[in-house]
Amino acid sequence: LSLFGLIAKQHVFTTAQETYARNLLGKLDPDGTVFESVSHRDMYPHAVKEGKDLALVTDRLDRAILFDDRLDNFDPQIGKNGVLVAKYVDVGKSDVLELLEMCRLVCIAALAHLCPDARNVVKFFWSDGHKERFSVKKTM
Repeated sequence: LSLFGLIAKQHVFTTAQETYARNLLGKLDPDGTVFESVSHRDMYPHAVKEGKDLALVTDRLDRAILFDDRLDNFDPQIGKNGVLVAKYVDVGKSDVLELLEMCRLVCIAALAHLCPDARNVVKFFWSDGHKERFSVKKTM
C-alpha cells in the first residue's frame, strides 16, 4: 500500500459497514496516513445494490481506478474505471499468488499514472466477464 502511495492518492470505498471498515483499516493503516478518504456502506447505502459510484468520491474520473473483486461494483461508470481483482480467498492461499496479484495491480496503477486518462489503461486489463458485462455497445 505504501508503494501505491508513491504514485497515487488512495481512497477506500467499501460496501462494508463503518465498524468493519474501521477495524480493517486499523490493521492496514494504523496511523491513518495511507488513505486520503474512507467511504463505506453507512455513507452510501445504495452502493451495495447499485455499485460504487466514483463520482461520489472524486471529480477526476479520468484519474480514478476502482480495484474490486465484484464486477457489479463497476456499474455506475459502465466499467470504464474498474479493474477486477482476484478474490482474496483465491490468492490468499498462497504467498506467491498474492504477490503476483499485487504486482499486477501496482503495474496497472503505474501505467495509469503515466497516461493522461487512466481509463485508457484500464480497458487493457478487462476480464472476460468485464468485457461481456460492459460491451462496447453499452459504453458508447
